[in-house]
Amino acid sequence: MIYVFKGLLGYIILFLLMIGEGLGLPLPSEVIMPLVGYYSYLGSISLYIGIIVGTLGSLVGSIIAYVIGYKLGLPFLKRYGKYILIDEGKIEALHNWFLRYGDIAVFGFRFVPGLRALISYPAGIGQMKIPKYLGFTFLGHTIWDIVLSLVGYELANQINFVVTLAEKFGNYILIFVVTIIVIYILVRVLHNRQ
Repeated sequence: MIYVFKGLLGYIILFLLMIGEGLGLPLPSEVIMPLVGYYSYLGSISLYIGIIVGTLGSLVGSIIAYVIGYKLGLPFLKRYGKYILIDEGKIEALHNWFLRYGDIAVFGFRFVPGLRALISYPAGIGQMKIPKYLGFTFLGHTIWDIVLSLVGYELANQINFVVTLAEKFGNYILIFVVTIIVIYILVRVLHNRQ
């Protein structure tokens, strides 16, 4: 088995992935942090250090996102956000949520997958006070990362079972998935012709 998170290099990879997650890149903590729990269960890394490193990484990414919002503003994100995979509609909606609910939106959105990292940009645009921003952000990231890591740790046996089953039936699963995709494409083509 390949260990993604193992030793010092594993912590560095985790830190960098979580910086990307904090910036809003498509690196979901919902996948990364359960792996921290899983690999700690296997003895590859420490659960506690993994949670600390992951949380610090996402905090660094969130701070960078805040600074981008603070210094460059909403027009910049609307114009150039697509180049770093930030959807203009989401930024606009989150900006409106931030204007409406203020500081508590920064904490609340830390628990909403797909939007949790992006709330840092409106917080920066709205020039939220740094101590409040850091407090709400750190608390939200810490709670989220602990829960996800513990889920990965507690379900490690089930993950092993699923991986073993997938390896055993991998070819059958691949054939099934390809068949479903081909059927879907054929139905769409036939539907479009009508």
